[in-house]
Amino acid sequence: MEMYRKYIVVEGDSFSRGLKIGKELKVQIELNYQNQEKFYLDKEGFNYGRWGEMAMRYLPHIEKYAPEVLEELKGMAEGSGMDFKSILALTTAYEKSFARDMVKEKCTSFQVAGEATYAHKTIAGQTNEECFTEWLYPLDVVIHHIDGEHESLIYTHPGVPAYSGMNNHGLAVLWEYIDNGVVGDGVPTNVIIRRLLNLETVDEAIEFLQSIPHDIPNEFGIADKNGRIVSMECFPNKVYIEEGDSYLVHTNHIVIAKEEPEYTCSTATWDQYEVMEEQIRKNYGNIDVDMCKDFLKSHERFPNCICAHLCAERPWNKTFAAMVYDLSAGEMHIAFDNPCEAEYKKIRFRKYFL
Repeated sequence: MEMYRKYIVVEGDSFSRGLKIGKELKVQIELNYQNQEKFYLDKEGFNYGRWGEMAMRYLPHIEKYAPEVLEELKGMAEGSGMDFKSILALTTAYEKSFARDMVKEKCTSFQVAGEATYAHKTIAGQTNEECFTEWLYPLDVVIHHIDGEHESLIYTHPGVPAYSGMNNHGLAVLWEYIDNGVVGDGVPTNVIIRRLLNLETVDEAIEFLQSIPHDIPNEFGIADKNGRIVSMECFPNKVYIEEGDSYLVHTNHIVIAKEEPEYTCSTATWDQYEVMEEQIRKNYGNIDVDMCKDFLKSHERFPNCICAHLCAERPWNKTFAAMVYDLSAGEMHIAFDNPCEAEYKKIRFRKYFL
């Protein structure tokens, strides 16, 4: 029996779904918040309660560009019995960590479509690699949102609205940190992801990402069931876009915006990028979902491997989870923990718009 919830279903409008998330994941949300308090006290002598106050500056941006996400957060606060500022602190945790974190050593994502795949499918996926003292990865969950005809399957840390996911209109959203040294005043990262998963098409996602102010640099991978795959490097100063013909790969260095300065970079992000690209090229034309799962299990170039493990060279980072989205079939495959050790679970929608 699992100690913590790994999958929940929430139905209704935004506030109602947030309310149920808060109630069902109350313990997991509280533990994530308490761990953030300890993490920042130990690392910086920082009182995390102050971040909740500081994060109130994001409210006008959330209300303007993602009002339904704000309602979800309000419901989450009420359902969990936590102060709204505490939920807002978790929602904007990546804006806080960006100032001090190793953004150069995080996740690996891929998108394959058309001729790259065995049956001209569209498949996207990523790892989530993070510092295990910053987040308690056994708490991570998939939340199945149902709002009328619209459904989303969202992987996240409880208390954070979204990390990565797909919806039943055939849209998937991937995410990586990047860094050109510029920060701004804009919409928080995980609010952006949650809002994107309420959209139906790649064009809608592109329009949204081009229209909003960005607070910190991020790369978002957007794929749909029709075979469109897009990478968008979004900086506070400019947004760059690349649309792929058959595959795209991204890690934590700048790939598209060559004119932007590379503020943080490491051999790890380049190794992971090169290995993922090599796997796709080697298997081009024969790639299917099972092969994509194996891509995320790679230990090539250890310790800078895609399936990251704790080791002397990298003692704090590991893979928390691996996700593969089969957009042609409407299925999410997720392995909680290192995918070389954990079994992938398949999750489906009640209704999928083929």
